[in-house]
Amino acid sequence: MALSVELDLLRESLSCCAYRGDQHSDVLIEEHDVLAKLKKVTLRASNGDWFSFDPDKGRGSKALMSPLLTTGKAHDHHRACDCVVLIRRDDKITAIYIDLKSGNPTGYSGQFKSTRQFLRYAIGLIEEFHGQSLELGEERYVVLYGGKPALIQKT
Repeated sequence: MALSVELDLLRESLSCCAYRGDQHSDVLIEEHDVLAKLKKVTLRASNGDWFSFDPDKGRGSKALMSPLLTTGKAHDHHRACDCVVLIRRDDKITAIYIDLKSGNPTGYSGQFKSTRQFLRYAIGLIEEFHGQSLELGEERYVVLYGGKPALIQKT
């Protein structure tokens, strides 16, 4: 089964994709912080019309289009979670945002918000410049915690 034209076009527009449903049945999520205790998680998935990307890896340190895309304290919104899995079903995209946390599970809210906005921006670019409509149907947020049990505040 090949990826749909619309989903493959979105995948090709991102530089940090590693796993896709027509070639893989697992998604390996890796934490890039050397101090993290939870380093890797493997998600089992069936083959299908999906792919994952690593927005944290794809951020880089230099803005190509705008200072809004730079890193640093002046631009707190430029954050990213560890993995996003995009699944296409019934002509809609389901986005699953995943973040790995080792110690105190905090900071994921801003990472999810920033990644969500980036995804909406990428989908808008595909629609505007390639004429392919991708409707974002559902969004799910997952924090995988690998430390001592703690209360995770979530909304």
